[in-house]
Amino acid sequence: MSSQYTRTQQFVNFMQKIVFLHMVLFIMRSIYFILEKLVRKDKRIALFFLTEEFYYDNSKYLFEYMRKKKDFTSILFTANKDLYKILNNKFPGEVTYAWSVKSLKLFLKTKNVIISYGTSAAVFFPYYLHEKSKNIIYLGHGTPVKQIGYQTSIWNKFGKSFQLQSYSYLTACSDIECLMLASGFRVNLNRIWISGMPRYDYLLGKNNKNPDLLQEHPYLNKKIILYAPTWRDGEPTSFFPFEDYSTEQLQSFLDKNDAYLLIRGHKESVKRKSIKKDAALFSLNRVKKAEQDMFQDVTQLLPFVDILITDYSSILVDFLLLDKPMCFIPYDLEAYRSYQGILLDYEHNTPGKKFTSMKELTKGLQAYIDDSTIDQEWRHCVCKTYHHFTDQDNCERVYNQIRKLNQ
Repeated sequence: MSSQYTRTQQFVNFMQKIVFLHMVLFIMRSIYFILEKLVRKDKRIALFFLTEEFYYDNSKYLFEYMRKKKDFTSILFTANKDLYKILNNKFPGEVTYAWSVKSLKLFLKTKNVIISYGTSAAVFFPYYLHEKSKNIIYLGHGTPVKQIGYQTSIWNKFGKSFQLQSYSYLTACSDIECLMLASGFRVNLNRIWISGMPRYDYLLGKNNKNPDLLQEHPYLNKKIILYAPTWRDGEPTSFFPFEDYSTEQLQSFLDKNDAYLLIRGHKESVKRKSIKKDAALFSLNRVKKAEQDMFQDVTQLLPFVDILITDYSSILVDFLLLDKPMCFIPYDLEAYRSYQGILLDYEHNTPGKKFTSMKELTKGLQAYIDDSTIDQEWRHCVCKTYHHFTDQDNCERVYNQIRKLNQ
């Protein structure tokens, strides 16, 4: 909750939102506990609960893997009507629209629910995922770089932690991530699987450059620089916040290298309109928006990217697997540390140049374009910290763990 509010405003906000939501969740938890006890569970159903408006990320890749195995009846479950229509055309008979009696019956008899997004229990409304009745398997959507869950102050204010969704099992990419998740969500280490993320099977595949994406966006065949900053809770994101910032200089650099700059604001920043607009930046012919409405699945975009620019986003952890240059614009590092918190030593675990001016940026990017092996040993070292596996068996490992649960 922002410190700009007075104590009276904070209290009113608390009464209107937190208490009401607590009451609703308490009632739902009680009702679903009773309903779940009345219905016999089917261990051979794997219900992929989609809470986003797009079909992407780890749930997508694990679903498409498990549906081919046929040991489970794998079903996509969504409360978004538009997404349901799209997916039902692609996977007829394997998708369910959540707002129906038929879906409620399916939900109640399902033992295994698989999710990628869902920190708050409220996002599953009108359903409640009760950890005493189901195997709630959290695939996640990125290795934590910042503090998460119970580690953060926001989830510990006014008893808000009551809203946190409980998980039965979680997937991780390394030992260090296991500790992060166990601390953030108060889960026993024995219930965290070091498996890698399902989407990495695609990212590390030989055919990881989607020809349809290239046909739709032909400039992806050129030198591509992706700028993808993280979400700032309550703070607007600024692109290139340099005193010597110059769109002319940026255009000249891109022209010289026949390169394109893709700007991808974090989906939460875009949704909450917390991005400082720069019309001059997007007027450049070599600057393209690359947000989720254009590139729903960033996993399919990353193979086309030659250099990544970010700050504190977990996208750096994904990009490490591609062994390509990355660099950083941590313009508000100290402020971000104070209100959000960073889990590991930032300087040591961000293997690339840090820019504080336009001159540094263009000079540094030029160096990476001329020699992509700069900082390579550093990247390899950090990659070992974040990734136990660098193969294409991530879906298989998660699938085998789910099989063990249901034997």
